[in-house]
Amino acid sequence: MLPAVLIAVGAGTALASPAQALTAWSPPVQLPGACGAALAVNAAGAEVAAGSDSTSSVQACTSADGQTWSAPVTLGQGDHPAVAIAPDGRAVAVWTGAFGVSASVRPPGGQWGPAVTVSTVGAYRDLVVGIDGSGNAIAAWMTGGNAIDTASLPAGARKWTKVITLAARGQAVDLAVNATGAAIITWATRTAAVAASGTVLGGFAAPVTLGPPPGYPIGHTRVVLNGQGDAAAAWVDFGGVDLVATRSPGGAWAPAATLSTTSSGRIDVAIDGAGNARAIFGQQYGYPNVISVAYTSARPAGGTWSTPALLSAPGDATDSLHVVADPAGTFVVSWLDTTTGALTVLTSPPGGGFGPGTTFAGAFGDLKIAPGYAVLSFTSAASMSISTEPVS
Repeated sequence: MLPAVLIAVGAGTALASPAQALTAWSPPVQLPGACGAALAVNAAGAEVAAGSDSTSSVQACTSADGQTWSAPVTLGQGDHPAVAIAPDGRAVAVWTGAFGVSASVRPPGGQWGPAVTVSTVGAYRDLVVGIDGSGNAIAAWMTGGNAIDTASLPAGARKWTKVITLAARGQAVDLAVNATGAAIITWATRTAAVAASGTVLGGFAAPVTLGPPPGYPIGHTRVVLNGQGDAAAAWVDFGGVDLVATRSPGGAWAPAATLSTTSSGRIDVAIDGAGNARAIFGQQYGYPNVISVAYTSARPAGGTWSTPALLSAPGDATDSLHVVADPAGTFVVSWLDTTTGALTVLTSPPGGGFGPGTTFAGAFGDLKIAPGYAVLSFTSAASMSISTEPVS
C-alpha cells in the first residue's frame, strides 16, 4: 500500500493549464544504422546520435532538425559511444574499444574526422563526454584497472590533452559541463561518493566527499550543473537510500539529503538555470511481490526537497527513470512502465506542472534537452527511433 502522505501525479492526472499548453512530441522517426543509444542536441535543434552495431562498429548520424538524418558514418571499432554537440554544431564522439578510448570530431557543417586515440587504456565502463559553449570538450571514464581518468580537447584542436588520473581506484563516473567551461566529475570509492570541480581545460581541484558510496560494483552517480554554478549530485547508497547533494554557485556542497529509504532502482536529477532541481527515483511497492514505482521530489533554489510524490500509475512496475531540465525551467521525465511495456514521458513547462503523458512503444535509449528542444530515443522493432519536443 502506498504511504498516505504521497500525492499521486501520474501520467494522466497532472494536467497543464491552458497558459501552460505543451507542444506535442513529434511522430517517431526511425534512425538509420545503429544510431540512437547516445544523443545530443543544441539550441538550434541540431542533433547527433550514435551507437554500435553487432560487429562493434561505432556509427554516428546527424540532423539539423531531428527529422531528416544523415546516413550513418562508421567512426571506428568499439562500443558504448557517448556524444556531445556545441552551440555552433561542433560534435564530438568518444567510444571504447580494444585499443583504448577513441574519439572523432565533426566541425560545424563538416564531416566526421578520422578516429584519434584519447587513451591507450580502455574504459571499463562509464565513458562520458561534455562540451562547453566554445566547443571545448572533456571526457571521463573508469579504466579497466578501476582508475578514474579524464582528458580534454580544445576547440579547433585535433589532439587531446594528456590523460589525467583523478583517482587510482573508483567507479560510477558521471560528468557535467556548463556553457562557461565549468565542469564537475563525480565517482565513488569503496567508502564515499565524491565530486571534483574544475574546468574543461583547466583541471580539477581535489575531490570532496558528498556522502556514503553507492553500491559496489554496479552503482551509479549522476551530476548536473547549470550556468551560474548551481549543481546537484544523486546516487543510491549501498543501503538502498536515495541521496541528493546540492552545491551553491560558490562551490560549497551541502550535506546529502535523503529522499527515500526504500530505494528500488535508479535515481536521476536535473537542475534549471535558476537552481531549481527535480529528482526521479524508484521506491519499493507491494509485498511479497515487490516492484519499483516511480516517485519525484522537487527542490526550489535555496530551499529543501519536497515530500516524494507518486509519478507513475499506482501498482505499475517501472524502470529506466530519467529527468532533464533546460535553463528556462522546463523539466522532462521519462520511465519505462514494465507492466504495460510503454515508455512514458511527461513535460513540465517553466513555472507549471506536468502535462498529460505521451507514450511510445519501446525501451529507453536516451533523453537530452537544450534550450528550445528535448529529444528522446527508444528501441522500435529492430532499430532505434527518435522524437523531438519543442520546449520553453
